[in-house]
Amino acid sequence: MAEQSLNNGAAGAAGNEPPSHHGGLENLDHEYSYEIEDFDGVVPADLQGTFFRNGPGRQRIGGTKYGHWFDGDGMLCAFTFRNGRVHFKNAYVRTPKYLEETAAQAIKYRGFGTQVPGGMWSNLGKTPANPANTNTIYHAGKLFALNEGGHPWEVKPDDLSTVGEYNFAGALQKGQVFSAHGRVHPGTGEYINFGAGMSGITLRGPQPCLFIYRVDAAGKMIKKGHIDLPHFPFCHDFVITERYAVFFIGSITFSSMGSVLLGRKTISDVVQYDPAINMKVHVVALDSLEEVRSFETGHGAIVHFGNAYEHNNTVIVDAMYQDGFEANNSLNDVFHPQSRFNGGVYKRYRLNMQDGSISEAQVSPTEAEFPTFNTSLTGRRSTVCYTACSVDNGANGFFNGFQRVEEDGDCTLVTLPPGHYGSEPLFAPALHSKAEDDGYLLEVVYNAYTHRSELQVYRADDVTDQVCRLPLQHHLPHQFHGYFTPEVFC
Repeated sequence: MAEQSLNNGAAGAAGNEPPSHHGGLENLDHEYSYEIEDFDGVVPADLQGTFFRNGPGRQRIGGTKYGHWFDGDGMLCAFTFRNGRVHFKNAYVRTPKYLEETAAQAIKYRGFGTQVPGGMWSNLGKTPANPANTNTIYHAGKLFALNEGGHPWEVKPDDLSTVGEYNFAGALQKGQVFSAHGRVHPGTGEYINFGAGMSGITLRGPQPCLFIYRVDAAGKMIKKGHIDLPHFPFCHDFVITERYAVFFIGSITFSSMGSVLLGRKTISDVVQYDPAINMKVHVVALDSLEEVRSFETGHGAIVHFGNAYEHNNTVIVDAMYQDGFEANNSLNDVFHPQSRFNGGVYKRYRLNMQDGSISEAQVSPTEAEFPTFNTSLTGRRSTVCYTACSVDNGANGFFNGFQRVEEDGDCTLVTLPPGHYGSEPLFAPALHSKAEDDGYLLEVVYNAYTHRSELQVYRADDVTDQVCRLPLQHHLPHQFHGYFTPEVFC
């Protein structure tokens, strides 16, 4: 495994403890729009398009912190590349939660781990708000801000102004949520997504399920299906191949949703990891949206996936495996000095569709999360994956590096200087690219010494080669996920 450490102008006296990642969780209350004039290196002429990112822009309102990182209000930002120049802008998604809490400067909505002040009676029967804060996608001419707790929110791609909640002309019904991690099938252009819910009421009570959706290349929802499950799932991400959608339902469960409905507890309070529950894999045919095969392996949980593809009678899936959910404790109090944001183990699963066997192997030795790849190969064989990493460099409470991982497990690891914290590395293809890794890796980095953020651009085929650094005039709160489109909107 090759390893590279970067200087990036790190400051601080020798021997001093490097600053933590916590400053990168402070609010960014201002909305900006400006061209980045002062930068290091050369912006590649063949990097053209828009890099969107989404994540919580604030973790406090009126001086009160939210009860979970997942509850901060969604703030989109956009880096626009055109003719060697880069423009930055950011804007909050104007959900009812954002508007009402901004006006009141107080918590007015429940969240995944946040209660409305006033105890049980203030929270009784209230469902968590949708902060539109997790991911973004541009599909069929529309830009969506996504959170798995509700419907998509449409945002204008040119100025990031909010259009409104979106339900695909009524096809996405009330109570049917839409995940933050859809996948676009490169062969059909269809946008495949899912959401946890209930398919009905049985004698034993509500029947948990996963709803599955197919949206055609023109943006019309053309088919819906569901698979029933034994318990309400913690299912954040999935993969597709040419013919299948694949869901891993792990050992993370919800112990008492009744107490949540009664207003006594938050969803975060009742999340638990149960090693007695094995991980089950459900393979669904994309044409019919019906389950065609299931698998079972040992206990575990997978939050994010890389790519997947079919080879002969085998489905091959790259995934970030965890054997617990201790990270939820950090997510409940992001400003706690000891909070640490954990990654997982990069594993590759092989699902034999003929005999029903499943096998797994570790791919990379480095703690990793947020896997990305060239999305033009979604569901097809790809040979390169990029992940955020947590490396023990004296300041590893948050992701502080990234890696390029080859199909055979060969890894190139880039470690940021202590006190610098990274994010999901996103692949952006070069204009007229021919090879899978012909393009650039986009990495937003928070400098805790200066309380500023910057976008760093690397060659995707050699991630040790940083081609430019684009400093911002401010920090960007740590965000979750992003999307690159070759289209330019401003």
